[in-house]
Amino acid sequence: MGTKITFGRTCGSDGFGADLPLRRDLSEPIVVDLSALRDIHAMFAIRLRIFIDWHVAAGHALQVLPPADAVTAQRLADIGVADGLPADLVELPSPRDGRTDDVLPLTRFVDHTTVEDIARDAVALLRRQTDPLGSWGDAIYMAVGELCDNALQHGRNDLGAYIAADRITEPQPAMRLAIADLGIGIPEHIRSRHPEWYDDDFAISQAITSGVTGTGDPGRGYGFAEVFDQALRTDLVRASSGADIDIRAGEGRIGMRIFGHTEVPERRNVKKPRRGTWITYTVTTAA
Repeated sequence: MGTKITFGRTCGSDGFGADLPLRRDLSEPIVVDLSALRDIHAMFAIRLRIFIDWHVAAGHALQVLPPADAVTAQRLADIGVADGLPADLVELPSPRDGRTDDVLPLTRFVDHTTVEDIARDAVALLRRQTDPLGSWGDAIYMAVGELCDNALQHGRNDLGAYIAADRITEPQPAMRLAIADLGIGIPEHIRSRHPEWYDDDFAISQAITSGVTGTGDPGRGYGFAEVFDQALRTDLVRASSGADIDIRAGEGRIGMRIFGHTEVPERRNVKKPRRGTWITYTVTTAA
């Protein structure tokens, strides 16, 4: 019979629409039907590519049916979901030459050699948006460097880590940076030194506190506090702009909103447990 996963018009406002299960017991062939899809999110692009790479590595028969809408299919191609994949697995248009005006193409990395280039490209993408968003350049540069470093240090797995970003104009100008890995995940990593932090939400919230680390090195944490400090420290933060960091790992999900010179942590609803760590960093400004 096989397994069919069908998406509707949206992949979800946060990229976490329909489930894309990483399970070895799925019946084959596995078909992901994106034909009705009309929007793309950087995190969805990463989720889809991780799903593809994981099942291909497991030897599963897999096919992705592309969006019927030509604009959506082109967007999916531009963000790089199909880069390096066989055409019979997912058939998308060729990426546009100028795609980097709108996206940071999806990149899988397994070491630090490309992190600085990725960070520079992310800042360039941000600064092509609007002046208020461009003021977050230093914070984004630090965010990419820190989060990539964290994924490599604490999220080690056979597939490495993935990063992508896109920029949108509606409902307001925004840049959405997504990074994910299938490593041990923040809560389990932190509990290697703090086993009493059994609640995943609490473990994540502590992991974004300066000085908390699972490595045993007091100079290394997950880098989140440094990212927040950089955003709050800059004199270029505008009242009309802000950032939102959404962190999902295990059964936990914690958000951090930054606006003006204020940061507001919050516990967010989680629909299902997730392996690894999934982070979305969104920078917005008033239209």
